[in-house]
Amino acid sequence: MLTSRRDYLLRIIDEVSRLLARVVFKRRAGADQEALQTVVLGFERLFTLPAHELFQLTPDQHFAMLSDAESPEFARDRILLYAALSAEAGAIYAKLGQRVMARATRLSSLRFALKARANYSAEGLPDYAPDVHALLNALADEPLDAETAALVTSDSPPLP
Repeated sequence: MLTSRRDYLLRIIDEVSRLLARVVFKRRAGADQEALQTVVLGFERLFTLPAHELFQLTPDQHFAMLSDAESPEFARDRILLYAALSAEAGAIYAKLGQRVMARATRLSSLRFALKARANYSAEGLPDYAPDVHALLNALADEPLDAETAALVTSDSPPLP
């Protein structure tokens, strides 16, 4: 049974990482609404929940669900996928001039990326891991909230 769960998690991670690549492609091609729809689909697949249920949960509940994996590496990679999808949503919202949504999704991305760094190994990070420096730069126009600022200045490994 452990092997089937492992295979299932690998399939989900692979599928969502392919969806993430589609998001990037669509965003760069100017298909912003399609890209946002693909972000939502990526979240749905990552959690295996429909959007209307998923978005009723808090970020802490999302983190707990993603952390519940067979191995620390799977948990980290799922958390980083969440962060990457959120970063893409932030870029799309910024492009659409939706400043509040852009900031909120980028903050979420930053928090999840920093929590992944603090709680899991930084060795062999997947290519889709968000760039923490780029997120900080995108959020530099306003001070960070206390929780995020604490994560930035915590004793986590130095940022690459």
